[in-house]
Amino acid sequence: MKVPFFRLRLTAAEKKAVLEAVKSGWVTSGPRVRQFEKKIARLTGARYAAAVSSGTAGLHLVLETLGLNGTDEVITTPFTMVATIEAIIYAGARPVLADIDPVTLNIDPAAVETKLSRRSRCLLTVDMAGCPCDYARLRRLARKHGLFLLDDAAHALGAHFDGKPIGSIADATVFSFYSTKNITTGEGGMVVADSKRLIDRIRRLSLHGMTSSGWKRYAGGGWKYDVTELGYKYNMSDLAAALGLGQLARFDLLQEKRKRLADRYLLELKDLWPYLEMPVCDEDTDPGWHLFIIKINPRRWRIGRDRLIAELEKRGVGCGVHFIPVYRFSYFIRRFGFRPDDFPHCQEAFRRVISLPFYPDLTNEEVAYVGRVLNRLTERFGR
Repeated sequence: MKVPFFRLRLTAAEKKAVLEAVKSGWVTSGPRVRQFEKKIARLTGARYAAAVSSGTAGLHLVLETLGLNGTDEVITTPFTMVATIEAIIYAGARPVLADIDPVTLNIDPAAVETKLSRRSRCLLTVDMAGCPCDYARLRRLARKHGLFLLDDAAHALGAHFDGKPIGSIADATVFSFYSTKNITTGEGGMVVADSKRLIDRIRRLSLHGMTSSGWKRYAGGGWKYDVTELGYKYNMSDLAAALGLGQLARFDLLQEKRKRLADRYLLELKDLWPYLEMPVCDEDTDPGWHLFIIKINPRRWRIGRDRLIAELEKRGVGCGVHFIPVYRFSYFIRRFGFRPDDFPHCQEAFRRVISLPFYPDLTNEEVAYVGRVLNRLTERFGR
């Protein structure tokens, strides 16, 4: 059997929604974008939302609104997609990395405390694999030290912490709608917050700093506008929003499928606990189940993580690694002098994690096959 790491299947209704946007004659930012923003705000418990061209763009714009300079620091995790760090650099600040919790793989609040300085301006969290961070402690830290709390929730649409949806907890939250995410717009992102002033500015910055959008002028708002500040071309198109609206219509079903698949994996792999650790989130969280990440126990294997992935792929099981820590990339080593020894928990996690195939289109038969392959590999290479 071939089980790809990811597979996207769009419904006829979703394709029709995009086609209707094409037929409307208005394909750039317009009414569908505004509708999508309102629905995401409602879903996430936020008062306001601004659609952007990517999650990376959203992070950049939020950080831009903070007026950061070269001496300001943003504390974040090393265990994330490189985009998290790039957004900090785009905004002119310095990324400061704090080690992770070895169980949840999220940023460790105790490690954050050791990285605080008078130059700290923002705490940028990442909800790894859809598992919310420890926001009870992180919010207290942010408030105590006057930090802006920004959540990179690229993995966490639909997740909850202490009964509250991700999107209603941090000062601002950014979601990604890249093709592999819990819903997709092809490429796209969303910033949500309770501050209208913040969201209005992000919307303006996303379209060249202009005070009026093309749709607003087209719809009768007049041809005049001002450019109040240097902006960017980060707006979302109505084509992308149409797909997002189509996906949102079955979001509950997609999330339920993810939860059922996670339960199925836990059942299939229940006898491998000494060899493999399953995903673990804090008790007061309801994960978004974006990824299913297992950790190998090196002491129980005669082969390492990389060889195990190769053996899985030889048997038709596609795998990923989330993530290569940012301090291992040559650019960041040259620029910031990051050293792996400064992040022992992240280093250990990196050599152990494997992301298994995980998406709503995955079947129970495919999950069972992945489980059988892992059981057989344990018999062959375990000890």
